[in-house]
Amino acid sequence: MAPTTLSDLCRARDYLAARFNQRISLTEAAAHAGLSPFYFHRLFANAFGETPHEFVTRLRIDHAKKLLLAGNHSVTDICLDAGYESLGSFSTRFHSLTGLSPAAFRRESRRVFGKSGRNWPLYYMPACFQHFFIGS
Repeated sequence: MAPTTLSDLCRARDYLAARFNQRISLTEAAAHAGLSPFYFHRLFANAFGETPHEFVTRLRIDHAKKLLLAGNHSVTDICLDAGYESLGSFSTRFHSLTGLSPAAFRRESRRVFGKSGRNWPLYYMPACFQHFFIGS
């Protein structure tokens, strides 16, 4: 892949990342890379190991996890803040990617890390590294 093409893809990825909670069409994202939608989709997946949709979904779910762990926001508010328009689709996607519903994720994380949320960043850390931060 040409360095300029990779640069264009990175620019489009940054555009998607900055607007992950907004509805952006594949055509609009591809335009930021100066590519056709089909070609953009294929190159994006080859360059980054995930499709543009998977990338945005990952960012949305990561954002939702942080909100679930950091405060007492309602699941509906978190759903909307993450860019989903339907609580049902958000909950289904969250469960398919994490294995837990949003409410169960919050309960389990609070059980493991306590209610303060002070240690919630450890949730994203592989267990093999966690002992350095919280002991064996």
